[in-house]
Amino acid sequence: MNYDDRRLLKAALFMRRNAAPHLGSLSVGDVEKALTDFIRDNFWIIGNEAWDGCLLGAGHARDAPFSEFVSVSTKKRLVETIAVSDLFVEPRQLVAFPLVTVRVEEEFECSTFFLVRADGLKLSRMPPGYIDADLQSDSFPPFGRWDGIRLSPSSWLGVWAGTAEVAKRHRAAILGAMALLPHRLERYLFSGRTLFGGFCTFAGSLSVATGDPHTPPLSEDIVIEKADHEWLTILADKLVSPTKIEKRQMRALEYFYRAWVPDPTRRFPTLFGALDAIYGDAGKATQSVIEAVGPIMGSAYDYDRLKLLLGLRASVIHGGAPNVYESSDYQKYYERYEEDATRDLELIVARCLQVVIFGSAMRERPYTHAALIKQHTGREV
Repeated sequence: MNYDDRRLLKAALFMRRNAAPHLGSLSVGDVEKALTDFIRDNFWIIGNEAWDGCLLGAGHARDAPFSEFVSVSTKKRLVETIAVSDLFVEPRQLVAFPLVTVRVEEEFECSTFFLVRADGLKLSRMPPGYIDADLQSDSFPPFGRWDGIRLSPSSWLGVWAGTAEVAKRHRAAILGAMALLPHRLERYLFSGRTLFGGFCTFAGSLSVATGDPHTPPLSEDIVIEKADHEWLTILADKLVSPTKIEKRQMRALEYFYRAWVPDPTRRFPTLFGALDAIYGDAGKATQSVIEAVGPIMGSAYDYDRLKLLLGLRASVIHGGAPNVYESSDYQKYYERYEEDATRDLELIVARCLQVVIFGSAMRERPYTHAALIKQHTGREV
């Protein structure tokens, strides 16, 4: 059985636009595969008529589409089958991500995701069909019948989604929001501790995948408390919101999550993406970004300062310099304001995301060792 590549492409593009929402998060190639898999799995519906119609005799087949040989009633049956399949009905599976640098003191749960302690993967949070023997929550993988190496998470992020890829995007937005919590001096302060990543999927069966850690090796753990439930509730609503503005906000959090890495030169261009996501089009948004950022950051960040900082985008994104440190504007910014442009951009993006997406519901954590520093130096942090 062969497929007409051009018609298959048109079908895949139609499905991404009009079928189940999770298809829009997949590549066109993955949607094409989903379509061909559906025909393979359900070929028995059309098989007899298709083969009878295309055979010319003596074992020779006619090169023609099966639709020419299949009756209207059989086509209708195929349509009824695809209408109730995962291609048109959003599937719902649980993907659980082990977290090492996040401790949960007050568990949070909503219809889209949950944040729970290491022992929080309970049957009540699972899809139907599992039993107690299937789970060993305080280990990764959390499967009771696992004979391999077990690792110990500090907490779990569980995401309900149509596919693992959609769950990963939600994870990025959720952890991007969580990256806004640490004090600005600790957000990118990393240790050498060993982390692990991967995820496991509960979708009728049990599966596990290895992968990179879900957070960088923070020097201080992020602790989720009762006070965090307010902003987590806001995030839960915005994750599934169909409005364009809130989709852009979730995209901004994904950018911020991608920028949560040790290397400042990798953070810098990605942080610009977060600003553009909440304030406008990257190609013409400098003026609008300056006007939006100014009131949030205060008088110290006036028009000229923000214009010079945002002007660095041309250097790092449009080929002016391989990294921000090689840009002449980086030197100019330091000379004029005696501050590192990379640290200023980190601060600006974090403050803007906090205010625009969460308003007063999110409060950045105080510096962990602020009292100790004040005691020995007299300085406020």
